[in-house]
Amino acid sequence: MNFSFEQFDAFYVATKKLDFDDYLENRPDGKQVVILSTPFPDISLVFTREEWNEFFAKIDEALYMKRVYELMYC
Repeated sequence: MNFSFEQFDAFYVATKKLDFDDYLENRPDGKQVVILSTPFPDISLVFTREEWNEFFAKIDEALYMKRVYELMYC
């Protein structure tokens, strides 16, 4: 997925407030996951709790790099 800076900011705001436990589902194998819809109708992202936490750590890193880019080039 690609985002403009504005789309990334909107994605960050919309997803950062989500709590894993509020959207919990159980897979047939018993693992707990969250299914996150995307703007693309046929694509959903599925996360275990560990993957969820790693995903948001990477989102935070991307936000930091976006700010660095904005300071240097805008």
